Amino acid sequence: MGWLFMRDLGGHATSRSYLDNQFTYQRDTHRLTVLASAMVGSTYYAACERLADDVERIVFGIVCLTKTSTGARDGCTFGYKDMDETVGPNESECPAAILDELTATDSKYALAWRARCRANLLAKKLDRAKPTPKPGQIIIFDEPMRF
Repeated sequence: MGWLFMRDLGGHATSRSYLDNQFTYQRDTHRLTVLASAMVGSTYYAACERLADDVERIVFGIVCLTKTSTGARDGCTFGYKDMDETVGPNESECPAAILDELTATDSKYALAWRARCRANLLAKKLDRAKPTPKPGQIIIFDEPMRF
């Protein structure tokens, strides 16, 4: 499980559009389509639909770590390491819109990853709901603070 590096994005304007293109293809026996994707920092998340003649439709999560470098000696400017949700990626900031697209799975690693992503989304939502003091605002505590 290594990294793929390349000299350019093959005519694509962004790493997201490049990866969307890489994970959308048609073969004789099956087809893979990116339904939704997002970059969160340098991590790419996608919901990919797999349609095949012999199995029912599945939508699974893809996670790619990405690196961009403009001064590499070998001329490679973009690299990525791809994995799907069944390997239990450590990165777990997947947006809700992508998680909502995924079909049911019995993979314990995928289920744990989805749960971590949902927990992180909830934690961010709760953090945003906390009031933020403004400059000059006076805050009164119920109990005195000791220093």
